[in-house]
Order: sequence, then structure tokens, then C-alpha cells
Amino acid sequence: MLGLLSSCSEKRKADVLPPAKLESVLYDYHLAQVIVSDLPTNQRYKKDLYFEYLYDKHGVTQADVDSSLAYYARYPEGLSDIYIKLSKRIEADILRMESEGKPIKAHESKAVVGDSVDLWYDTRVVQMASSPLANNRYFFTIPTDTNFKVGDRLTWSGKAVFLQEEVDSLRRYLYLNLRVRYMNDSIVSADTLLYTSGNFSIAVSDSAVVKSIDGIAYLKSHDAAERLLIVSPSLVRCRRVEPSAPLSVDTLIRN
Repeated sequence: MLGLLSSCSEKRKADVLPPAKLESVLYDYHLAQVIVSDLPTNQRYKKDLYFEYLYDKHGVTQADVDSSLAYYARYPEGLSDIYIKLSKRIEADILRMESEGKPIKAHESKAVVGDSVDLWYDTRVVQMASSPLANNRYFFTIPTDTNFKVGDRLTWSGKAVFLQEEVDSLRRYLYLNLRVRYMNDSIVSADTLLYTSGNFSIAVSDSAVVKSIDGIAYLKSHDAAERLLIVSPSLVRCRRVEPSAPLSVDTLIRN
């Protein structure tokens, strides 16, 4: 009987990292994301160097990590265990630093310049549960500054991973809403619903200067044990590119 069950179970592919290995890679990956997010704009070119070092350190490739996450996403409890251990590891590091009297730098609102920048400053892994007594809602507010211009496009994106087996879509969903208030007091919002695991992207833009940015994620499920992860969220601000001056008739003829 045991032999039959073993032969029926799906074997992990060679390019899928073991759970402990993937946890270590993700730990360094999220640390690298924090470091990169604090780089000055004129040093953003170093981003690729950080991640190249990370992959070399662990002897893996980005394709290995992507295929591993895709594999474990099909086994929600396994992926949940990895991120729970990862969160505990980060929390233990924070407690250790506090006990050693080392200062922990809190995020401060600061101006970010550039035509396309990621404004996200919160955690890169959001854990949610369906019970209102637990954590079925997640809110964020992005501070604005003088670098916001007329016509800026804001895009909130990430990946949602339901940790329970797929059920009737009417029994569970993740609601996501991005709301932007502008200097002229107009409000523009966009939202979406997710019923299964997958990527999401919500964009907002208007012909005014941004005053405030807010977002909410709400998990609704009839299953009190429902769990969900929002992985690697980002909020990218893209500067509207002004159209170049039209070519003259003489220029068109010469070309």
C-alpha cells in the first residue's frame, strides 16, 4: 500500500528547490529588495548586481526560483509553511537587533525622483486570513511629495496566493482597490476581484497632481480557515511622456 501511494505521488522536479533552500533564497531576496528600494535614484543601476550576487551566493538562477514558486503554489500548505518560517526568521532578527541595542531604521517618507519608480515601502509579503478577528483586511497609504507631476500613472501590482484548495468562486474572493485623491479634490479609483491565485495589476491616472494614495485588500470567504498571501507587491509611478514636436514637411521629405 505504501509503495502504491508513493508511486502515485508527484515527485519534485530537479529544478525545484527544497523548502529549506527556497526559504534561505527568499530571505536574502527580500533583504535585497529592501536595500534596492533605499538606493538613490542615480544608483538604481546596482539593482541587478544585488540579485546576481544573491543567485551566485546560493548557486541558483532566477529561473530556479520562479519554477520553485510555481511548483509550491500548487501545494498551498507547503508554500504557507515556507513563508511562515520566513516571517518568523525576520521577526527573530528584529528582536535580536533590538536586544543588542542596534538601531532599526524605520521607513521615512522621502522624495523619489525618476520617470518610473517603485514607491512601495511596506512589507513584501502580506499574510491575510478570512476571519475578521484575524487579518482579513490590509490597508496602505503612500505619502506624496513634490516630485509628483500632472498625469502621473500609478499601478499597484503583485501576486495573490490562496493557500486553501480551490473552491466555488462564490464562496471566496480577494477584493483589491486603489484610490487616488488629487489636488483639485477629485478622486479616481480602480478595483478588481480575484477568485484564484494569480497576478494582479490596478492602474489609476488623471490630468491632475496626486494628493494622496490609498489601497485596500479585503479577503472574503465562507471558510474560516482561508489563508492568503500577497507576494512582492509594488506601487509604480510612471511619468507621462510629453509628445515630441511634430516633424516638419521638409524633415519628412529629407528622411
